[in-house]
Amino acid sequence: MAAPYTVWASNVEGLLTVANGNWGATSLAAVRAVLGSAYDILTNAFGTGPDAPVRVARWDQGPRTLHDNRPYEIRLNARDRYWCQYVYQFSHELCHVMVGFDRYKVHRHKWFEETLCELASLFVLYRLAAVWDEAPPPDIIGVQDFASNHRTYADDIQTKYRTIVDGHLPEWLTRNIESLEADPCRRDLNGVVAVSLLDRFREDPSLWRDCGSLSQWDPSRDATFADYLDSWAACLSRKGRPARAPIMVEEMFQLESADASTKAAP
Repeated sequence: MAAPYTVWASNVEGLLTVANGNWGATSLAAVRAVLGSAYDILTNAFGTGPDAPVRVARWDQGPRTLHDNRPYEIRLNARDRYWCQYVYQFSHELCHVMVGFDRYKVHRHKWFEETLCELASLFVLYRLAAVWDEAPPPDIIGVQDFASNHRTYADDIQTKYRTIVDGHLPEWLTRNIESLEADPCRRDLNGVVAVSLLDRFREDPSLWRDCGSLSQWDPSRDATFADYLDSWAACLSRKGRPARAPIMVEEMFQLESADASTKAAP
């Protein structure tokens, strides 16, 4: 059973700003409310907010978080009242911020970050379906009636990805790891792993707290994905925290792990 839902409560004052731009047939207040509710869901799951404020603006290119900007600069191309698209795009980009996407910009394991960001979009959509039904945010007309659309939107995204039972994931990774390492933004491949992880993160959202420790070592030193997960586990161990998420991923892919407690610090 999924963890209990929390009601909507804004934690974003002074931390999330939305630029007035060509958002289309909607109000700036409504856009702020939609993005603010998604921000609350994901930062509550991580147990902390970003290390700098986040600014969101609209443009006509693909969604992106700009490198080396503090405050963080997120760009979306959603417009009008397509609230699911706002949530989907923003949650993905906010996850990049939460996992320190620009500390180490290029390494062979970047695909896993992209996978987590795809997972974040699905996680927040499902969460908001319940949250908006229980306690809808202000400034959005008809929001309570709209809540179930988040679930439908997430269901539709999942159908695009070929789901694989856990027992076949190791073979799948062997076949696709080179493609993932060569192009971390293979959404068709990212989505397979994201969907495989989704139920576990929905049942235990505190797993996101482990993800906040990504990018806190140099991933280019990790020759294999198993090494990368070991480094993640070691990072958590140095903080005195159990390495639940990396161990879960290692078990899903049946990877042999070094002992994180004895792994040399990067």
